[in-house]
Amino acid sequence: MAARPLRIAHVINEPFNLESANGVQQVVYCLARAQAEIGQSVAVFSREDGVHVLGGRAEATPCISATVPAGRGRSLRERFLSRYFEQSLAEDVLASEPEIVHFHSVHIPENVALAAHLGRAGIPYCVTVHGGLFRAALRRSLVKKTVFNLLFERRYLNHARFIHAVSPHEAEAIRHHGIDRPIVVVPNGLPPDTDVQASRPDALFAAAPWLREYRVFMFVGRLDPWQKGLDLLVDAFGRVDVREAALVLVGPECRGSRRALARRADRLGLGRRLVFTGPAFGEDRTNLFAAADVFVHPSRWEGLSLSVLAAAAAAKPCVITREADPEGALECAQAAIIVDPTVSSIAAGLRQAAGLSNAELQSMGARAQRVAESHFTWQSIAARVVDAYRGRVDSSSRGILENG
Repeated sequence: MAARPLRIAHVINEPFNLESANGVQQVVYCLARAQAEIGQSVAVFSREDGVHVLGGRAEATPCISATVPAGRGRSLRERFLSRYFEQSLAEDVLASEPEIVHFHSVHIPENVALAAHLGRAGIPYCVTVHGGLFRAALRRSLVKKTVFNLLFERRYLNHARFIHAVSPHEAEAIRHHGIDRPIVVVPNGLPPDTDVQASRPDALFAAAPWLREYRVFMFVGRLDPWQKGLDLLVDAFGRVDVREAALVLVGPECRGSRRALARRADRLGLGRRLVFTGPAFGEDRTNLFAAADVFVHPSRWEGLSLSVLAAAAAAKPCVITREADPEGALECAQAAIIVDPTVSSIAAGLRQAAGLSNAELQSMGARAQRVAESHFTWQSIAARVVDAYRGRVDSSSRGILENG
């Protein structure tokens, strides 16, 4: 007998669409739609663009929510969180009568405040941290994040039904952060446009004709030098004495990163061997992928990169850090050259890839494609997350739940 549909509410800061290089935004869009496709009742509450109801959700009936304590007698924690409490969002979420609320990302006071409100209303919640608790990620605004964690976030996370990690590596980082709730490990899935065929496979060469002379190494994603290791990548490229290799960076800049990376490349004398294309999505990204010989993604930390999955689905051999390898699957399949997030290791990986024949690269890419298509479909992943919702994890449970 089939289980009845669950009423699921996702809460996000980002818009609910795919037109972004923001991995959280893409994951929530894909996960929520896949959950609806397998018969669940899903609503997405976005602070950017409102409520999105998926999967034939029944008309919501307003329910009586727990009130926010007012006036005297509130603790310092409650007084702080009241500044971030969004009454209208809380009313919208509770009116949908969710059986579980799924929060995305960490270090968001508004989520902590809403979760406390849900607790008073008896609504369980879970949290996907999306890479935010890796040690390297925490170095940004370290003092602020440490204080926020000690006073507010740790309690929020430790009152969740479970914490969702996208890899065993991330689960370990979460546990080291002082979280004692169950951790459910389920990876991300393939971006939804991976089956789009290239309509203009020469689009990159039309824009930059000189690249026809080079073996093209391509990065696709947000141009965040620190997280994505692009400073290391450009420096490594400057060390690699392979004149017929070029580096193409596809994606939107991040805090002036394009100019900083361009200056770095100029100092190294890369010249036209470094090309920026700007962001690309859907068919435009597929057209650019068609021109890539090797995909590169040397992240210092990563939840699970949709760009890496997209590259694997496009049969591209990869040079990636272990942090960027989804569940270690590409390394196990010998579908990627694995490097450390250091200049010397990345340079060695680039040299190795540059030395492979076209046939060897194609064989590596074919293995990557088989991994992507066999391990990372969104409907199977959505079902695993729904199983975790249904798990009714006891509040005293400990450990990691390998879901699937």
